[in-house]
Amino acid sequence: ILWCFCFRGLEENYCRNPDGEKRPWCYTINSSVRWEYCAIPHFPLPEECYRGKGQSYRGTTSITASGKKCQAWNSMFPHRHEKTPDRFPNADLRDNYCRNPDGDNSPWCFTTDPSVTWEYCNLKRCDDHTQEPREIDKISDCINGNGKDYRGTIAKTARGRTCQEWSSQKPHSHKYFTPVTHPRAGLDKNVNSC
Repeated sequence: ILWCFCFRGLEENYCRNPDGEKRPWCYTINSSVRWEYCAIPHFPLPEECYRGKGQSYRGTTSITASGKKCQAWNSMFPHRHEKTPDRFPNADLRDNYCRNPDGDNSPWCFTTDPSVTWEYCNLKRCDDHTQEPREIDKISDCINGNGKDYRGTIAKTARGRTCQEWSSQKPHSHKYFTPVTHPRAGLDKNVNSC
């Protein structure tokens, strides 16, 4: 079940973690405070699973069924391949997370073991007969790990300061963390069509 959250008209100032900090942050609109961490609840996933063949799986598992570590999708070592983020832009081939870009039986990855090219991942199939989404599926404003993948709508720091828009240069000028420099970091507006 896909949950769609529309937030038309909101400014692009959501807390994000484009640089892998310890948790999501933002520049503030307070001219004397450049940036602060955001207060977003931490919600660990009890278990990860996939539906169907797992083509929509977007979790962070990166271990194969036999316990091998996954090779990063943008790496050609130890295995050269053609399943790259550029060739499969809609498959979310980030880091070394298990994915199913080619419609195989379940999520898989290339391994870091030079003697084993690829394997299916250590993931369970979700109960496809469940009609009600789990509570975790309803929560958009929680983080897992350091929140690098956070795409919720909290736009205030832990101290209650409003976040500056990522594309804005006022009051704090910044050239590196913008929607242009980090197109996959979620620094742009949340414009889903529902």
